[in-house]
Amino acid sequence: MRRSTPALALAGAICSFPILAVAQQSTDGDLARFRSEYISGEGLAYVVIDDAKGEHLYRYGDASRLTAKKDNRGYMLFTCAAPHVFLPQKPEDKAALEKAQVVKPSDPRFAELDRKYLAGCKNPFVKSAIPKGAS
Repeated sequence: MRRSTPALALAGAICSFPILAVAQQSTDGDLARFRSEYISGEGLAYVVIDDAKGEHLYRYGDASRLTAKKDNRGYMLFTCAAPHVFLPQKPEDKAALEKAQVVKPSDPRFAELDRKYLAGCKNPFVKSAIPKGAS
């Protein structure tokens, strides 16, 4: 009986993986619109989150998009100074992402947000998200 206990524990753990996957999918189900917008497209994009403190502006690129396509446990967004990981499992992050707007280069607001992002950024390595040659 002692030898079967570890085997039963292992079998139980393996059987629970689909349950964990379903639970994670349902957590992200409320964020389907945001996720769809976040993982589509190419290049840099902006995310605008309005809350009681005002408008927060973030941006992300292809590396964040690719990571989110592979794993839906979090979304990496950047301010000029630091990365921010938004986790759907955290109620405050989930609420923020549900209200978030993804703005891509084809959106008329993109140039305005790009100027606003750069105006508040003192990091000389952060450049415009507008592709060279585009106006």
